[in-house]
Amino acid sequence: MSELQGVLVVDIGTETVRSALIDREGKILALAGRNPSFSSPRPSWAEQSPREWWELSVACMRELLERFPDFEVLAIGVSAQMHAVCPVDSHGNLLLQLVPIWCDKRSLSVCKRVASLLSPEKQIEKTANLIIPNWIGPKVAWIKENLPEVYRHAAYFLTAKDYLNYLLTGEIATDFSEASGTFLFSWEKKTWDDDLFELFGLDKEKFPQIIPSFKVIGTTKEDINELLGLKNSVPVVCGAGDMLCLLLGGGMFEEGRSCDVGGTASDVSVFTPSPLLSQKLMNLHHAIPGWISFGILDSGGGSVRWLRDALYRLGSNNGSASYQLIDEEAAQVPPGAEGLMFFPYLLGERLLGSPNARGVFLGILPHHRRAHFARAVLEGVCFDLKMSLDEIERLFPGEIKEMSCIGGGARSDLWSQIKADIYQKEVFTLVESEGGILGAGILAFSGFSGIAPQEVARTWVKEKKRFHPSDTGEYEKTYKRFKEMHDLLQPVFERFGEEVS
Repeated sequence: MSELQGVLVVDIGTETVRSALIDREGKILALAGRNPSFSSPRPSWAEQSPREWWELSVACMRELLERFPDFEVLAIGVSAQMHAVCPVDSHGNLLLQLVPIWCDKRSLSVCKRVASLLSPEKQIEKTANLIIPNWIGPKVAWIKENLPEVYRHAAYFLTAKDYLNYLLTGEIATDFSEASGTFLFSWEKKTWDDDLFELFGLDKEKFPQIIPSFKVIGTTKEDINELLGLKNSVPVVCGAGDMLCLLLGGGMFEEGRSCDVGGTASDVSVFTPSPLLSQKLMNLHHAIPGWISFGILDSGGGSVRWLRDALYRLGSNNGSASYQLIDEEAAQVPPGAEGLMFFPYLLGERLLGSPNARGVFLGILPHHRRAHFARAVLEGVCFDLKMSLDEIERLFPGEIKEMSCIGGGARSDLWSQIKADIYQKEVFTLVESEGGILGAGILAFSGFSGIAPQEVARTWVKEKKRFHPSDTGEYEKTYKRFKEMHDLLQPVFERFGEEVS
């Protein structure tokens, strides 16, 4: 038995595919990453290649296992972007080379049709959510209507995580977190909803069985062992969608905890025993028993990446240096960016506004420079999320006094302080900023050891730094103006939809 033991984790994001080795104490020993391609052939379309996800995942896993030949893999866990649709036939062959991913909104017409048949109140009563193009159900309905041969030959529609698990084990399954993101799942019964399948005209047998995120679905196949360089077959744990893994690794393992996630998509959330039913919030089943109620911005960290690429790109390999420069310049600008506001809707909105929304800078004056734009972007993301936080606090029976801050955005002390000031909450970061990797590791280790994931998380998740809110009246004024202009912009945004309808 090797002294170096732990779990092997894969994390499939929109911008990076990564793998990690985590020891039994929750320490990330090593990371390897690759960048997948992204395609948007038409407005509102967003596609990636599942085969590329797999190939990059294999390359990352092999790299780590070759670097650590004595590492004993106890289990494998997968975290991946949610709401992708990977149709496979009865032999497991992929039926689309490029598949619609989480931010793809081509199914908007399907959503409008279903919404005309099912009132908002009924939608929330059944699924704890309103119908939006991000959900898997509308995407599969779009495939049935526009690519009928793909639908007919599909034996299963799998998410990114479940597709990878299938390639590793040959087993088909999904977990409650992914199922709750389909708009085909009854939140009260915690199973597929026959009425919704009938409403969409979809076949329930084309969707996997639902099991807990921390359960073992199978072991690695012999050919996979050879491909990866594993000495023996190892258990593969079902895992969860990347958002829920990120939250678990970000400290959301006790009811009542709240979190700000600064990823490509950014969100604010609270962990509750039952979903907060509201037309302004979304709800997903957690990777552990319970629900995450949240507001989400599809281009949160994505807006900062856009800023970097558009105004701060220093060279092909200088992404981290660019982000550091953004912080340095934005810190020189006072709160409120001297009247400049940014509306961070590069990928539209989900619930608080139009899916056809666009990014907007408002209030540009002659004295504004690049630093003002940087500050405005950081603040604009927070102002949008504050609207969701207000709704969470309106419905949540307890008091939210603090929030963990995780994801790539948590690496910025400036942004963490801005969040504390705008939310008027204590914000704290964690020793391990790779929450998604850690969360998937927690689930994998739980599945192997039989220890409840909550108990593993209490040992693995540690606080790093705390930020206290300042009394910034400027943010209070700017936030009020942000909400007013947000609502005034909606009719303008809707006209963009006429161009692609």
